[in-house]
Amino acid sequence: MIIQSYRNGFSLLEMLVTISIMLILVVLIIPSQKTVLARSKTDVMRMQLLRAINLAQIKAITKSKLVTLCQSSDQKTCSGHWKDGYIVLTDNKVIYAFLNPENQGQLYWRAFPNNQAQLDYLPSGMLKAENGTFWYCFAGEKNPSWAIVLSQSGRAREILPEQQGGILMDRERQIYC
Repeated sequence: MIIQSYRNGFSLLEMLVTISIMLILVVLIIPSQKTVLARSKTDVMRMQLLRAINLAQIKAITKSKLVTLCQSSDQKTCSGHWKDGYIVLTDNKVIYAFLNPENQGQLYWRAFPNNQAQLDYLPSGMLKAENGTFWYCFAGEKNPSWAIVLSQSGRAREILPEQQGGILMDRERQIYC
């Protein structure tokens, strides 16, 4: 006589162990996914800002007119904060509006020496008065995630923390949030 064992399922203990392992993995994975999503939004913001800067410079050259890049919360007028969005305009007409993705940080702009609130590109493609720096900080962080430095010639260059040992430098001084 052959004894056959009929086992067509999982025991309660096996199910509890499997569910526990799955819950542990979910708890570990979800926070890292949120970080990845937040970082990708800041990458989109950085690339979009570079696009706006380049567009303003190119339009100034091709139209042979003064072109302005400024912060805009309503995408119609120069108002609000840089993190809300920005517009490229000439002759008080909006050429292009940029709306930033919803984010959990702050976009800063500092121009020197006069701390002008907007960027004005001359028909030559140069900035009208100043050079400056944009930088982005996640909420609660001490160091910026990235920076875009503008020279008076209108040239924009990105600076990422990993390129400079984890810190961002603006001229000779460190940029803080």
